[in-house]
Amino acid sequence: MVVDHHTFTAFNLFGDFLPYNSFFMPMFVFISGYFNKVDASTKLHTYILKKIRTLLLPYAGISLFVFLMQQLLNLFKAGELQPIPSGYLSYSLERIVTVGTFAPIVAPMWFVISLFSLLVFYAVIKKLLFKIWNSYIFFALFCILSTLTVYLAKTTDPEALHPFLLPLKILFFLPFIEFGIIYRDHLEKQHEKLSGSGKLLLLVILLAINMTRTIYLPTPYDVAFDSLDELAGFTSPFVITPLVSSVIGILFWLTIVDLLGKPLFESRFVNFMSCNTFWIMGMHILFFNILNCILLIVNDHLVSLLYFDADFFRESEWYYWEINNNIKLIYVLVGILGPLGIKYLFDKICLRTGKLFVKKPQP
Repeated sequence: MVVDHHTFTAFNLFGDFLPYNSFFMPMFVFISGYFNKVDASTKLHTYILKKIRTLLLPYAGISLFVFLMQQLLNLFKAGELQPIPSGYLSYSLERIVTVGTFAPIVAPMWFVISLFSLLVFYAVIKKLLFKIWNSYIFFALFCILSTLTVYLAKTTDPEALHPFLLPLKILFFLPFIEFGIIYRDHLEKQHEKLSGSGKLLLLVILLAINMTRTIYLPTPYDVAFDSLDELAGFTSPFVITPLVSSVIGILFWLTIVDLLGKPLFESRFVNFMSCNTFWIMGMHILFFNILNCILLIVNDHLVSLLYFDADFFRESEWYYWEINNNIKLIYVLVGILGPLGIKYLFDKICLRTGKLFVKKPQP
């Protein structure tokens, strides 16, 4: 969905009814909540170290790799290395802490910083308040805080809001981590017990709710909210819209997967992809640019490509060739298969390197 969204929807799966940006980032938090096991026995220092290892270190490694690759691509596009401006390091650190990323080519990685901060914050408050913790009560409290965050984002000058982006994003995402836990502990069995016709009816109801809500909005797309990295793009006049849209989208896709996904559950490719979505998130814009470099070579040296804007591409990492909708499919495939190919090679190298350093047992 993220890759498709960044190609301006080649597939647009049910996007006319449930735009990706009306639920998919909260859905990722919901998934984290579903697998969250924080309780009174959780050792916070061990938990935080694990999240540093599984989130921040991959974030740093992939971001640095993509940034270095960007410099090589810029050398190819411009014919010379672009100088790094003075103060770029402090600018980058400030962007990482607030927006979540420091360069356009790794912009999708903003979510990692928000997710790490959210998980640590949630673990601390749940550990401290575990004796009085009630998922339904805290979910209601978190919904209020999330809605207030949307209100602030809609009514506050962006420059004034900028220093507080990270804590506000934590508040915005809080209900979805608790929703994941509530679903796992209380709702999943009831959801799975629904018959096929019952699940189809649920899908129809969810779509009907969303379609009915769009009647009361200036434009149908107002159920969506863009630019969550900077808490912008809440165009709906109702501050409750992001919360409702997210819950509807999450339940809709849970039901779709339950109805249609089972034949794919044992697919080696699907499981390899699902285990390495971090790489896809961090590298798909890089591979869009690699594809554009190939198109640039064709355009400059072989044949002029209709509607290929070479000047625009040289100035932006977020360019794609808008000749027709079919070309978007190529971008989606490149954005998924490219990072997975890098991860496959990385695993092979790690495996071979590991064998070099592992001593063979003596007879």
